[in-house]
Amino acid sequence: MGSSAKKKKEKKKDFQKPKLKVGKAKPKASNFTDTSFKSKAIVLQQQLTETAPNPTERFKHNLSLTSSRSDSQRRDALSYLAGQLSTNPPTNPVGTPTLLQKLLPLMSDSSGPVRGQLLKLLRHMPADEVRPQVEKIMLYIRGTMTNISQEVKDDGLNYMEWLLDVAGEDVVSGPGCWVKPLKDFMSVLGWSAKPTSTAAAKGGWTSAPRTTFGAKKYGQSFPRQMLVLAKFLETGFKRGMPAPWTPNDWISNVNCVPLIPDPFGYLGLFKPPRDEDSEIYRNREDRQDVFQKRFGDSIESGVDMAKREGGAAGRAAAVLEQVLQDGMADYEHNSRLDDDEHLWDGYIM
Repeated sequence: MGSSAKKKKEKKKDFQKPKLKVGKAKPKASNFTDTSFKSKAIVLQQQLTETAPNPTERFKHNLSLTSSRSDSQRRDALSYLAGQLSTNPPTNPVGTPTLLQKLLPLMSDSSGPVRGQLLKLLRHMPADEVRPQVEKIMLYIRGTMTNISQEVKDDGLNYMEWLLDVAGEDVVSGPGCWVKPLKDFMSVLGWSAKPTSTAAAKGGWTSAPRTTFGAKKYGQSFPRQMLVLAKFLETGFKRGMPAPWTPNDWISNVNCVPLIPDPFGYLGLFKPPRDEDSEIYRNREDRQDVFQKRFGDSIESGVDMAKREGGAAGRAAAVLEQVLQDGMADYEHNSRLDDDEHLWDGYIM
């Protein structure tokens, strides 16, 4: 009886009209959905467009990302730029001088992947556009080679090899690009500028720098430094190809525009006078002369010490020794006009 009365009451409720009281809201249905809320508007500084940015803007944008604080952003930006330079024809709307001015500081970047990606990008640059920038590039390479971090030093050798492959003759004949890099090599290798005794120390060990031996991680740095030095000297001691002379060459040399940048820079007419380190050595004989006078004995002593170590260092020292023998085989000391020594011999004062 109880359940039957309950069912009748529920059915009767469906047909009853509720009495509304004044001021009281109508009761809401069980499936009521509130639609009175308002969504907040999202405002973008740059709304999406159907047309993608042009390649020039994308190139400049990625070039600006090379100075980002994020290592991954710098690496990805360099990867994009390298892809643009590797196309045929290459895409470089800003020009090589502007591109190098932005990228050269990354040679000493603290991130290894960034430095490696930078090297890949540099290899895609056209050699003809890199040669006029050799003097500026060498400043950053020298700073990388003498960096306090050993990983950065090793990558500096890679940059030096790239530049020698691209513009070797311009490197060794540029202002300050012969003596100063040799001084940096001597500093990195731990060889003093003045020759030291090559006698073995007590116990049979040589006086080679301790930073290059005995370390598993950097054990190959010392041989590689000697190999890059050998390549640098080989480029500097390379004999020029003789060109046949014709009567028209004299007129061409006088009237035609020189093909090399700053052809009269060695005269120092519009620049402060250079010292021996910053001098231009365009001639192979001049490079041989200053090398023998300042570095010949020290490098020979260092090569002898490295050969006694054996292993990879000994093989690299043998390569360097062969380069010295081939490059200096025909060297004859010729006193230059600007040498003060024995300048007035034979004159009665």
